[in-house]
Amino acid sequence: MILGTAGHVDHGKTALVKALTGVDTDRLAEERRRGLTIELGFAPLTLPSGREASIVDVPGHEKFIPTMLSGCAGMDLVLFAIAADQGPMPQTREHLAILSLLGLKGGVVALTRADLGEKPGVRQQIAALVKGTFLEGAPVVAVSALTGQGLTELLAALDAQADALPPPVLTGSPRLHIDRVFSIAGSGTVVTGTLTGGAIRQGMELRLWPGDLTAKVRGLERHGVKGAELPPGVRAAVNLAGVKAEDAARGMTLALPGALEVTDQMDVSLTLLPDSPYPVKNNSRLHLHHGARAVVCRCVLLGRDVLQPGETGFAQLRLDQPLAALEGDRFVVRFFSPLATLGGGTILETHPPRRGRKDPDRLEGLAIRASGDPLAIAARRLEEAGDTPIHPRDPAPYRAMGAAEGSGWFLSAAALAGYRARALDLQGQGLEAAAIRDRLFPGLPKSAAEGFLAQLHLPAPARPADPLEGDLEDFYRRAGLCPQEDKAVETAFPGRGQALKLARRALTDRGDLAVVCKGFRVHAACLRSGLDQLKGQFGTGVFTLAQARDTLGVSRKYALMLLEYWDKTGVTKQIGEGRRFL
Repeated sequence: MILGTAGHVDHGKTALVKALTGVDTDRLAEERRRGLTIELGFAPLTLPSGREASIVDVPGHEKFIPTMLSGCAGMDLVLFAIAADQGPMPQTREHLAILSLLGLKGGVVALTRADLGEKPGVRQQIAALVKGTFLEGAPVVAVSALTGQGLTELLAALDAQADALPPPVLTGSPRLHIDRVFSIAGSGTVVTGTLTGGAIRQGMELRLWPGDLTAKVRGLERHGVKGAELPPGVRAAVNLAGVKAEDAARGMTLALPGALEVTDQMDVSLTLLPDSPYPVKNNSRLHLHHGARAVVCRCVLLGRDVLQPGETGFAQLRLDQPLAALEGDRFVVRFFSPLATLGGGTILETHPPRRGRKDPDRLEGLAIRASGDPLAIAARRLEEAGDTPIHPRDPAPYRAMGAAEGSGWFLSAAALAGYRARALDLQGQGLEAAAIRDRLFPGLPKSAAEGFLAQLHLPAPARPADPLEGDLEDFYRRAGLCPQEDKAVETAFPGRGQALKLARRALTDRGDLAVVCKGFRVHAACLRSGLDQLKGQFGTGVFTLAQARDTLGVSRKYALMLLEYWDKTGVTKQIGEGRRFL
């Protein structure tokens, strides 16, 4: 669990963290000299239940709001500090607004410096401040880092808030927004950040987004403790092999190759804070904060010319620098000059068109995306795709709505009907199944194309009956998912020689047999059955070779052969020592 601090400068966040953990998160000499947090600080905390938390201590000064924002990625709970003797101040309000825009779900208000006494009416001021936000109704605990007052009650309140959190979103795909980069003699480049989405393991190959450099994970640490694997929801230090420290920077993202989208323009749902000091006019320049990255962008409003404080609308953000993101990610925007937090929202489309700012159909599509209804969004995407197969990151909604699927690629029912009409025409011209497949679905992975072709339910072509083909097909069906070597098959059919080779080639050309590696074939129906077993067992999660072996009921040799075939044909992708379906 990631526990972040927030609040106005000099309201005792860092002192409170030290009182709770024994760690002084102000590690820089200048921070200690000035008594002011400048950079992000980190400390481990064990709650009374035994739950392990990672604290991210952020600066409170208005000059360091960008640094504060870079530390917010992946926060689960907030320890919101308000000084008892002062009450809410400007950055108290701004920090609360930022955390609300980023979608935090819970936290505890720490009424710090309680040993100095409470300012009259401070609790009423806090209640008014948090009304209508995620902190409305949150515990307010008076504490003193100096005397230890309230620390036990504060820890218990944090534990209770953690119990009430919704389960984390686990995609099986790790993502770490880099907030610190340094080099260690003898080890090389180390990056740190909050890990979300999935685990990171030693030996895993990761990409530095939005660049194109890849690196291998040489070592992992969590608050100074080494490990071969780190789960999501922790602070992680990742030692990378193959990149220099100057190749990485705060604001970059560490993730699997192919896991993110790089874009320089995106359609978003944008909400301005009710107390935003300025409206946003069409073509306004803004600062965009996403993860640990900050870029300048131009805001093109969609369907309107101005967005007033408190309003929500659609916009296209055109970025001065590329960003690596996913649809559904949250962001914050600040006015270009003078600097002030205006609002934030959700990314709806990472590769939108530039034209059609007031197109009603486009606005309708964005409204469906903004609704958050996964089935409606899937239906809209299929409609927009027409007869072009799409390959979503989350196939679950498409399967739930019964869309036509070919190994993780999808078509609408209307598009599939159009493909069937074209396939029947090609069959009438004398083309066989393999040629029809290649004509209709060029560029798709073979497994996806064959999956769609099977759903066209084409009539069987008339061809001379060959008893040897039938006997050979039965042989491969009985062999199941244990790939048969060509030489062994020839031994099982003594004396058939060239006739056997011709029959085997015919079955392979028609797609009844699949060559899983050179000299080894499996019946296509058995392959489909095996895939259904694995998808039913693991869905979109990551699974190991041993788990695949046990699920399919075959030896390690055969399981490896099948998985490597599915890797090669675009059905699965290897992730470290595991795999997942594409």
